[in-house]
Amino acid sequence: MSESRTSTKLGTVLIIEDEDHFRAYLENTVKNEFQCLSAGSWKQARELLYGNSVDIVLIDLKLPDESGRQVAWTLLNDFPYELILFIITGFEDEWKRSEAMRNGIAAYFVKGRFTPEELLTCMKEAAIQKERKRATELNNRMLLKLYEFTNTLISLDSLDSVMDSVIKMIQSLTGCMRISIMLLSEDRKYLYIKKAIGLEEHIVKSTRINVGESVAGKAFSNQRIISSNGETLDRSLFGYRERGPFMSIPLLEIPHKSGNMPIGVINLTNRTSEEGFSENEKKLLTYIANSASIAIKSELRKEALEKTAIDTLILLINVVEARDRYTQGHSIRVGEYAAEIARRLGFTEESVREILYAGHLHDIGKIEVPDSILLKPDVLTPEEFEIMKRHPITSVRIVDHISYFQPMHGIFLHHHERFDGKGYPDGIGKEDIEIGARIIAVADAFDAMTSDRPYRNAMTREKACSILRFERGTQFDPRCVDAFLDYYHSLF
Repeated sequence: MSESRTSTKLGTVLIIEDEDHFRAYLENTVKNEFQCLSAGSWKQARELLYGNSVDIVLIDLKLPDESGRQVAWTLLNDFPYELILFIITGFEDEWKRSEAMRNGIAAYFVKGRFTPEELLTCMKEAAIQKERKRATELNNRMLLKLYEFTNTLISLDSLDSVMDSVIKMIQSLTGCMRISIMLLSEDRKYLYIKKAIGLEEHIVKSTRINVGESVAGKAFSNQRIISSNGETLDRSLFGYRERGPFMSIPLLEIPHKSGNMPIGVINLTNRTSEEGFSENEKKLLTYIANSASIAIKSELRKEALEKTAIDTLILLINVVEARDRYTQGHSIRVGEYAAEIARRLGFTEESVREILYAGHLHDIGKIEVPDSILLKPDVLTPEEFEIMKRHPITSVRIVDHISYFQPMHGIFLHHHERFDGKGYPDGIGKEDIEIGARIIAVADAFDAMTSDRPYRNAMTREKACSILRFERGTQFDPRCVDAFLDYYHSLF
């Protein structure tokens, strides 16, 4: 059986239970909170699984055509997307609770020994946890997509290709079928369409919007987004009739200064859905508009666009660290410590800034380390540590597209090398390690030692400093240790 999904439902649950009365009991228990599908056999369940988007599966261990244990193994190992599996059985000997839980089962209930409320509470918690994980993964994918978009803009060599890329990105995010980029005329009196999709050529050529008039002109003059939810537009608003929600985004100069006019606007209309634009979409579109504005204004001023890409990566590493309260803010602190070490070693301010950014992003490669390792509340196994040790190589790959970082590859790759040559990934030592990597090694170690971890409490700052002194000349470059301790004593 099935029912249509509504906004109040927490997800879709599939019940696989061959006993009719107990299956009906489970349906009645969950139907008010979840969309409910049910099957009396594995064959029926398989058809429902491949025809619906399922979140939670309740599995009886005694099924007529397959063991529930085998069904669970199939869903855990061979199904194309992640499912939350609950065992509900009257035959505990078929699969012991402890073994089932070790192998990925989220919850285990014995018939006759649980209440409907206990089952429903457990299901709600599992659904909420899955939604949070999904939102985090979606956010990470979006940040990576924005980062890739910025890198694409950096690589383009014409205004036309920049605008094509901007329009395609916006369409993929919003589903709008008509998108136009309008620029300010030379006499600064009106806006004209420079590039568009979904508009007839004569409209593109003839449309003129005076500054301060209609939606686009007002978004331009007021220097703020103007949007609606579902209205049908009059011809006077954009110069042509549209439907559904609309948005007009000013292309502000970046960096924005008071008194500066925008260089144009981006208009979005004819969305495939009738849903209005969310606040999150507005933020994403503002980011895209700002990146586009830089490229359009200065014919791809690469330095400014690369700064946008760096900021996106810094935001991305903050998202990665936010998954674990023990490492939140770690990269920002490492960057600050490293910059102070560099200053005391006589680096120029430009070089100090490079070290600061490298410190902020030294662990960006951890975005590809599985949560099961990154968030493990215990010491890593040798196999897990080998996976963790790959993150410097991944970091280099991620920043490789930004020319600003290309001279600094050694910093990202070698910040876990040791002065005595016993580090990783290349086992090099002393002066063979780039000075920036030696600096970050000290800053990284101090912050790690003075931060809580799941398997130990933070050291005192004094204890961490004593370890730096002890490892001076073995794990760490003596000059970098001395520079850090000079900075530390200036604060405390």
